[in-house]
Amino acid sequence: MATATSAFYSTPLIPRSFTVGEIARLLDAQYLGDPKTLITGVAGLDATAPGTISFIEDEKLLAAALSSSASAIIAPTSMLETLQNEVKRAPKRGAVARKPMVLTLNPRLAFAKVMELLQPVSLPEKGVHSTAVIEKDAHIGVGVTIREGCYVGHHAHIGDGAVLYPHVIVGDGVQIGDASVLFPSVVLYHHVHIGKRVRIHSGSVIGSDGFGYVSDGGQHHKVPQVGTVIIEDDVEIGANVTIDRATMGATRVGEGTKIDNLVQIAHNVQIGRNCILCGQVGLSGSVVVEDDVVMAGQAGLRDHVKIGKGAILGAKAGIMADVGAGEFVMGAPAVPQREYMKTEAASRKLPEMARQLRRLEKMVETLQLKLEERD
Repeated sequence: MATATSAFYSTPLIPRSFTVGEIARLLDAQYLGDPKTLITGVAGLDATAPGTISFIEDEKLLAAALSSSASAIIAPTSMLETLQNEVKRAPKRGAVARKPMVLTLNPRLAFAKVMELLQPVSLPEKGVHSTAVIEKDAHIGVGVTIREGCYVGHHAHIGDGAVLYPHVIVGDGVQIGDASVLFPSVVLYHHVHIGKRVRIHSGSVIGSDGFGYVSDGGQHHKVPQVGTVIIEDDVEIGANVTIDRATMGATRVGEGTKIDNLVQIAHNVQIGRNCILCGQVGLSGSVVVEDDVVMAGQAGLRDHVKIGKGAILGAKAGIMADVGAGEFVMGAPAVPQREYMKTEAASRKLPEMARQLRRLEKMVETLQLKLEERD
């Protein structure tokens, strides 16, 4: 019986390694120390080991980085002079002199790129598994992987190098771009369009009916959902995400947008490029989201609102009206972040204010009694 791993991959995971010099060259970065130091993995500063590389973003963690077991550290270019001075002060005994440093403008981004370089390579077996069902009029590109139990419908188009892991369902007329990856149990309803290099994680459903009904005489009559969903290039969609097809036209997710797990996107929503939607965000029908918007966890948007370019919606924000470009809003209903923080600060004083009010009420009552006694 095949193991879970062999069902996903035809070969075992292949570990990778790079020297510090190679990493610096690939990152277009400077380095200090021995360029031949071999790096086989990544780690946070609290979990380093020989052979790993970690990162820091400022001098506050420099001492911890130098005393760690990591074989190399990624640090900001702004620290170059500090590190060079440290080497001069202690050329033999200094930790800097022994530990290679890779210097870059954005250490966090560089670390992410190194993680990608070093992660084990999985090699799914190209071709169609014997248990997959492919309709005869479907187009399967070059170098495609279709694993156990998949279904590909009539007139579907699977681009070159695409990967369908076990039990993926591709409906009639679906278009999947080159090098896209669909993880187990993804469902693409009919005539959905998926761009190039898109990654869709397990359990996500793209193209199910939008929630559209007309009420009459106490009954809810379904409105046919005849539109589609368009996912543009380089989008990543987390696990158990649902994106509804448009009533008419298309629900659209723009190029480079990243969507976390458990997000709901309703019919006819338009999402721009390079947006971030964190877990449990919910967008009602016909919402328009411009480019570079960030939505923190559990933000909820009512129908037909517009979110301007570069806006930030805080966690659990309740969006009941349009949000302008670059605005940062929080709360439910959402208000500008500064206003929200002032309100929150004031609310912490409410218990003491209530006690003061009760004391004042008692003082007023006492004064009233004294005045009545004089009368």
